[in-house]
Amino acid sequence: MVMIIERCPTGIAGFDKLCQGGFVRNSDNLVIGGPGSGKTTFMLQFLYNGATQFDENGLYCSFEPDVIEIIQDGFSYGWDFARLNEMDKVKFLKFSPQTSIGDLKSELTRLVSRYNIRRVCIDPIAVLSLNINDAAKIREQLYELTSLMKRLKVTTILADEIIDSSDKNSMANNEIIKFLADSVTMFFPNGAGVADRSLRILKMRRTNHIRGQVGMVINETGINLVLDRF
Repeated sequence: MVMIIERCPTGIAGFDKLCQGGFVRNSDNLVIGGPGSGKTTFMLQFLYNGATQFDENGLYCSFEPDVIEIIQDGFSYGWDFARLNEMDKVKFLKFSPQTSIGDLKSELTRLVSRYNIRRVCIDPIAVLSLNINDAAKIREQLYELTSLMKRLKVTTILADEIIDSSDKNSMANNEIIKFLADSVTMFFPNGAGVADRSLRILKMRRTNHIRGQVGMVINETGINLVLDRF
């Protein structure tokens, strides 16, 4: 008997071709990269396409960037998140870095239920572990959060930064998040040829994905992948 894996398409030009049609439905997915590598654009495009192409409501949870700035970033690509917010199609929420895991889980549960949310982005996920030095406790809290998102039946993208190897604690936290995530996609601020950036899917459970580094262009329409080799 062949098991059919339901997919959550990103609608991002070229990306879904790399991973059999998109993320696994109701999975937790990590996007990781340095500043300017395209993580925020990827998440916004994922939510915008979800609301406008696939009739799936979204939620953007921010710990650091101001919500107004994020909405303005969307406008630069022609994505009217202010209107989608008014229509309750994509909601934006700013959390304090001091927010407890319990409060975060309660608010996420409330919002997902109230607005029929199917896609969630959390940026950056590492903030949850800033004030915790116990690796076991960090793993426990992240596991609680990722498990909750699956129980709520939403497809989640978690954003994290590339960590300096000299920062041992942050590196350890980074590895915990990578291990717990169902997929890990690395973004690079450099490319080759016409591509000014690139990405690579490091892992994606239950998916026969392309493993090489792929060129990526960010233009007025958002992210577009350069798939000359595939």
